[in-house]
This record gives sequence, C-alpha cells and structure tokens, in this order.
Amino acid sequence: LMLRSFAGGVRNLRCLTRQCARKTWWNCGRSLATEVKTRGKLYFQSDKVPRSILSTGKVGTNRDLLGSDGEFFGTDPIGLEVDIKSGRDRAMSLDENGFCLLPHAWKHVDYYDNHQVINSYYAECEALVQKATGATRAVAFDHNLRAKLRKEAGDRLRGGSAVQEPLVSYGVHNDYTLTSAAQRIRQLAQAASKNDTRGTGTSLLDPREVEGLLKKRWVFINVWRNVAESPVESFPLAACDATSLALDDLIVFEIRYSDRVGENYFARYSDAQRWFYFPRMEKDEVMLLKCWDSRGVDFLQYSEADGPKEPVPATFSLHGSFEDLASPEDAPDRESIEVRLVAFY
Repeated sequence: LMLRSFAGGVRNLRCLTRQCARKTWWNCGRSLATEVKTRGKLYFQSDKVPRSILSTGKVGTNRDLLGSDGEFFGTDPIGLEVDIKSGRDRAMSLDENGFCLLPHAWKHVDYYDNHQVINSYYAECEALVQKATGATRAVAFDHNLRAKLRKEAGDRLRGGSAVQEPLVSYGVHNDYTLTSAAQRIRQLAQAASKNDTRGTGTSLLDPREVEGLLKKRWVFINVWRNVAESPVESFPLAACDATSLALDDLIVFEIRYSDRVGENYFARYSDAQRWFYFPRMEKDEVMLLKCWDSRGVDFLQYSEADGPKEPVPATFSLHGSFEDLASPEDAPDRESIEVRLVAFY
C-alpha cells in the first residue's frame, strides 16, 4: 500500500510539473527555473544502413491505397533511450528550430469524418499557416488520423483512408528529401490520382504556375493536433532541433505507391542531436512542424530559386512518436491528426 501511495504521489507530481510548464509558457512567457524533460525511446537506423541524401534504391516500403505500409526492406531499426526536453519553456520557432507550438481554439469538427476534415479543417489550417508564417498562400493536400487502438481495431475514417498508428517503430524521419520535396509540388500540379486524399480530379496547383512557384520560397509544414478531450500522455511527438542535425546522419527511405515513388529521410542517432516535445498537448493547441524549406541553409546550393537566396537555419525537423518512459500505465490512447500543407511566399 505504501509503495502504491508513493508511486501515485510521484505520478501526480510529474503531472503537476508538466501542467506548470504549460501555464508558464502561455501565461507569463518566462523560462522555468528547472528544466523539464523526460526519457523516451526513439527508433533510429543502425550504421548497417547506407547513408545518403540521394536514394540508393535499397531502403523502402510499398504503401497501399489505404495508406498502410508493407514490409520494410533495407532497414535496421534500433530503439534508443534519449533525453527529450520540454519545448514549452523555450522560444522555439519554425525558422530557427523547425517547429513551434501555438494556441488554436476553434469550433472543431469530427476529425474521423473525411468530408469534414477536407472541407472545413483544411481551410482552417491554411489560414493558420499563412498567419503564422507570413506566406501569401497555403495549400492543404493530405492528412492522417493516428490512434493505436483504433488502428488495431481496423477502423477507417468515414469516407476516407484507414486510421493509422503513431509512428514509433517506423523511426524518426522527415516527410521529404532533396529529391521528393520539389517533386511533390510538381505532382500537386497534376490531376489528382487514386492515392491522393482529395480523390481523383483536378490538380490543386495550376500547372502553368508551378515552375514559377518553385523559383520563389516555398515551405512544407505539418499541422499536428491532439483530437482527444484528454491531454496527450502516450506516444507524444518528438522533434529534433534542425540546427543539431548533420547531413551525414540521413538515409533515403523510398515509399513506393502504385502510381508514384515518394521519399522520406530516416536517420541514425548522434549525441549532437537535441530532441524536444510539448508535454500534455491539448485539443486547443497545434504544433507546426517544418518538413522542408527551399531557403533552408542545408540544401540552399540546390535551390531552384531565382535572385538572392537568403538562408534560414532550419531546413526541416526530424520527428517521430516515442515511448515516454514517464507515461502513466493508465494513460489514454493518443488520438491525433496531422494535416500536410505547402506554403508559398
């Protein structure tokens, strides 16, 4: 009984600490006297996997029409326990770090209804990204709903794809590569195919303007949100400070669809990497995650932009869900949505 009481006290203290971190961030903007962090397991690739910023064709998977992946080939994942610090007591930004947290209360929709997400939430995300970044235009084109228990039950979005699980063992990754980022924009100027969330039909971008858009600044951003009524306490999302990433840690992972090939970056672990998360994210908060910036300093030499190129420190942020070793045993299942957008300047 005494041990149970002690464990409960530790759990309550941990929750109180995380709540205090959240209130300090929003209410006064001060830094905490003590750093808040947790210990979590993230999955990386071992040194056996060939590293490259361009595809070797040796690492990847096949993805079906419901958005589920087949067996991976060429990978060698390893789970490592790393320190993951709270970003709530820091002034994180998209251009400096590759991610940030914003308050975002709105009317909400049924996020498990594909029609409501596409026809209502997409526009909300587009307006949010434009306001947060100063972009002249933002286009939402894809989304995923993630909930482990619903995935195990075989649930699907009404009128949409399968519910997916939080990407834990999938490994830390970025959604685009040097090759696939610009390629994805060109694909958005083509007629939508059966693999596109919005279904078949007209393109999202005018084919006549796409090359001009690529010559200016453009940024891929994910809007990540908890859609449950309770705060996130299981499998939270971690992001790597973009300035702590070395390019020789990267591995190209091919995603082979029936009609196209996409690419992610996987990565090996390095002690230089700095990992962060936002504890106990609530429904009225969003995390903005940069997945590619054409003005990012890391790949600026390959940019197609005309005129002077003013670099920003963060090209993208590696990210992934992690097993939080401090999560309560009875923590509710995480339910989240990420909407993918491209912003143009």
